[in-house]
Formats: sequence, structure tokens, C-alpha cells
Amino acid sequence: MLWLAIVLPALPLQLVARTIEPPGPLAIVEGPAQRPLVAFCNDAARAAGIAPGLKLAAAQALARDLTAIERKPEVERDALHELACWAYQFSALISLRADGLLLETGASETLFGGRAPLDRRIARGLRELGYAAAFGHAASPRAAWLIARARMHGLSTCDAPHAAELHATLAPLPLSTLEWDTNTTATLHALGLATIGDVRRLPRDAFAKRFGIALLDDLDGAFGQRPDPQPLFMPPEIFEAKIELPADVIDTERLMFPAHRLLRSLEGFLRGRAAGTTELVFTAQHSSRRARPMAPTQIALQLATPERDAVRLAKLLAERLARVTLPEPAITLALRVDRLQPFAAINASLLPPAPGNGSGIDWLQLAETLHARLGSERVFQLQLVEDHRPECAYRIVPLAVEVDDRSVPPQATPQRPLLLVEAPQPLACREEAPDYGGPLALVAGPERIESGWWDLGTPRRRTVHRDYFVARNPRGQTLWVFRELCAPRGWFLHGFFA
Repeated sequence: MLWLAIVLPALPLQLVARTIEPPGPLAIVEGPAQRPLVAFCNDAARAAGIAPGLKLAAAQALARDLTAIERKPEVERDALHELACWAYQFSALISLRADGLLLETGASETLFGGRAPLDRRIARGLRELGYAAAFGHAASPRAAWLIARARMHGLSTCDAPHAAELHATLAPLPLSTLEWDTNTTATLHALGLATIGDVRRLPRDAFAKRFGIALLDDLDGAFGQRPDPQPLFMPPEIFEAKIELPADVIDTERLMFPAHRLLRSLEGFLRGRAAGTTELVFTAQHSSRRARPMAPTQIALQLATPERDAVRLAKLLAERLARVTLPEPAITLALRVDRLQPFAAINASLLPPAPGNGSGIDWLQLAETLHARLGSERVFQLQLVEDHRPECAYRIVPLAVEVDDRSVPPQATPQRPLLLVEAPQPLACREEAPDYGGPLALVAGPERIESGWWDLGTPRRRTVHRDYFVARNPRGQTLWVFRELCAPRGWFLHGFFA
């Protein structure tokens, strides 16, 4: 097995910075509310003289445009959970750590073309999500984590994909990479021990009596001399992710930047589940501290076919946001997908399609774009219904609902016009023959339809007793007409053929 450790340095800072474009002076603070201290700060803040451990008041004096955000451990846990869902597309064996992930990638290298292409793909995906990470490969999970931590601190070290390479790789690493208790590390330094190799050369019994057996077990696990089982992550059945905005947002265009992050995370989650979706729900949460509490603003996105491409979804969301007005500034943006559907990738052709031989994908994408721009009330699709009455033989359904052709029995259907009038129009008669722009010649029919007795008393769905004909007038128009068999009888126009 080969383990990949992904360490996210200064994770609380990254979680805030990934929502700002471009980032200004930024600090993450923690501690008592009366005297908060800077825990993390970005390069722009460091350039102004701000450093971790500085009081917030002093930091604000150094940089008036400083953005100070309180550290929230629960947000960090949720972000790591979301990141694990995204990483499931690369490995089925994932373990969560306090500031990163462990992935078993030995079984995935062949699928992605080797270790280097896989690493590049993961690194590119992390950058698109707004994260910077340090990687480490090793035959044991603990060793991979130590290598990644060493690289996070700027140390140059090699990977250890084979157990025989663990000692040569880990021995030169400083004790600070072990994340042991500060007092223990200081005591070891006072004894003249600086590296992991120095500790390994100590007598085991004496070290265990002085510092405890748990530290020896930790080293044995890193060097592959004892099992090091990892708690495995199981992805949820639905996708939920949220980004807290560092400042109130009233312009919907400014929601696109954090929305891109959420859609990239969703794409990875769906790829890991070999799925797509036809409905996404974004929720903009408003501040609860205002005088008049405002319900969250929901922004739904519906598609005709299952999709998971973040770029395509972002384009549709941009069209949808153009029609949205936030009643109050937004403080968080969340994305939820409840229904996962099987995703069938479309293979691209080597040659361009022949004229008139399109696959229909462009039409679906056009329909989705129009739906996002105009809404469900203006863009929809029709679904056939098993009913002989022409006005009841279809129904309007949202664009995202899959049309089920099995709702209509597989049998030959008489010719039907594409255009039906909203309500049948009475026709004048000349010598008992219907007239519409001149006397009508009946060229086909009759087709008798007697149906609807079960809808007695339902408005606009009544029982019909009709004989339908295809007719043509002197102008060359082809019409669909019927003769009413019940009182008040007479002829009616019901549709036009193209």
C-alpha cells in the first residue's frame, strides 16, 4: 500500500482566504473576547508588521484595512469533511486528520496514469478549491504524514514508497515534525537530541520509562514495525457544503466566487460516486442580528440531464443569479444536492459531426441555459399522458423531470397536429359541410374518440364524444377538425398541421 498525506498549513487562514478575491490583509484571531490574539495571518498582513501572537488591537493599528475573523473549529471540521468527499474520486481509503487528509493511492495510480499525473491532478484540484497543500508519499500512513509536514516547513526530503526506504527518509527529520507534546520535545532538545534518528538510537526500555510507551508506538508505526490502522472516511449519501463569507454580500455577482469553490467540491463528490445531478439548491443565509430577521434566499438550479461539470454548472448559475435580488446582505452561501443520479459520460467524436446529424446535446444545453435565465414558468417540457382526449394527452413538467416514454402504450398513434388551439373553435357550415377560409375537404378520418367519463365534474377535463377528420381548405391549409356527436353538435376546429 502507498499512502499520500495532504497537509493543509494554516487551515483556518486558507478557509477564509479562499472566499476573498483578491485577499487583503487578513488575520484569524482566537482567545478571550476581551483580548483576542492573532493566531494566523497572510502575507499581506505580515508585510504590514503583523505576526501570530500579536494582540488584535495592535494589529488593527498596523493595518487599518485588516480583516479579522474569529477562528471556528467547527467550520474547519466541516471543511475537512467536504474535502474528504471531494477526494473520494481519487481513493476509496481516506482518513481525516486535524489539518489534512490521508489517502491510499497505490491502487489508483494505474487508473490515473501513474503517481506523478495523479499528484498533479490532485494539486490542481486543490488549487481550484482555494487550498495550498504539502504532499508526502510513504509505505506507512504515519511516515507519509511526517514527510508532508517536513515539506510544509520548507525541508527537502524524499518520499518513501517502499518500507526499506523509511529509515533513511525519516531519520534526518527534526523532532518538530512529530507533533509531540511541547514539553517532551523541549526535554529531548535539552538532552541534545535533534532528529528522529537520534531518538531511535536511544535504549528503548529507558526511553519508555522516561517518556512512555505511546511515543515508541508512534515511531514504530511510522517505521512500519507495527500496524498503524486508520479510521476510514465514508462519504454521505447527499452533498452539503457551506462557505462563510468574510463580509456581507448584497450583489449576487459577488456570490459567483464562493459558488465556484462549492461547485468544484460538488464535482469531485459526484465523480467519486460515479453520479450526476439534475437539481442543485444554493442557499444564501442572512444575518440573524438584524432588527427584522429575513428567511434564507434559495436559488435552485435545474437541468434536463444529469451533470457534474463545475464549469458548465457555473455558467448556468451565472444566468440564474442575474434574475435574483438579495433582500438582505448574505453572510454564508451553502450548496445542497439531495438526489444523485447515474451519470453517463458522452464520448467525443474524433471527427466533427456531419450536417444534420447532431447528438441533441447542444439543444439540451440551450434549454438549460434558457431555463436558468427565464425560469420554470417560461421554459419547460411536455410529457405524454395515457389519455385519448387530445387536450389531456400531455402535461407540463419542469425541465429537470425525466420524460418517461413508457407512460404511453407502444402502439401506432393516428396522425396528430403539432399546434392545438387553446379551446376548440366552432366552425360555420355551408350545406352541412364545415367552412374555414372556404369549404373544407375531408381527406382523412373519421377517428372516433369517446373518453373521459371518469372526469365528470372536473373543470377543463370533460367527457368527449367526437369524430376527428383531417381537412384541407382552398388556401392549402391542413386542419384537424371534429364533429361533435352530442348536443349541441356541430363542427369544431382543434388544430393545425405544419
